[in-house]
Amino acid sequence: MNIFLVILGYLMGSIPSGYLLVKYKYGEDIRNLGSGNIGATNVKRNYGKTTGTLIMIFDMLKGLLPVLISDLLFRLDIVNGNKSLVLTLVALAAILGHNYTIFLKFKGGKGVATTVGAFAYILTIPTLIACATFLILKFFIKIVSIRSICLGLALVLSTYFFKFDMEFFYGALIAALLIIVRHKQNIKRLINGEEK
Repeated sequence: MNIFLVILGYLMGSIPSGYLLVKYKYGEDIRNLGSGNIGATNVKRNYGKTTGTLIMIFDMLKGLLPVLISDLLFRLDIVNGNKSLVLTLVALAAILGHNYTIFLKFKGGKGVATTVGAFAYILTIPTLIACATFLILKFFIKIVSIRSICLGLALVLSTYFFKFDMEFFYGALIAALLIIVRHKQNIKRLINGEEK
């Protein structure tokens, strides 16, 4: 049953909300525009703040819902085992689903919004701190990729500082590393002074 929950997390995270909405509403393939990403940032840059915000909410829900479902099943004693580990694996599976969706030949987004959603319930305070870091840095740094990486780092550090279960800490660490990996092209452009 725990394996099923992880698979459910991956499949829910794999729903390509940005791709589907743009295809339905505008009849275009978001992968052919801007950065080619299906996430909220690329959608916002091409179709405006309202559409981008909608995708951000969808992407967050893709991470949040499988974790909530898993926790509910634990509370109902339908599943058992190491709850912290299972919820962490479900959260990571949802993020991986968004980043490497099975529905688009394993090409997806960068996972920032899905990371926020996936950990919002199990790491509420660290997630709020990470989001606050992202928003505060907006006043000083306009480059989204830098703020996204800082969000991931803030999530890890605050999870460690508040002494959450080690399963959650390692989950946050892996999530932050995934954000960095998904931004490798942005990092290259930053080094070359080309990132905007």
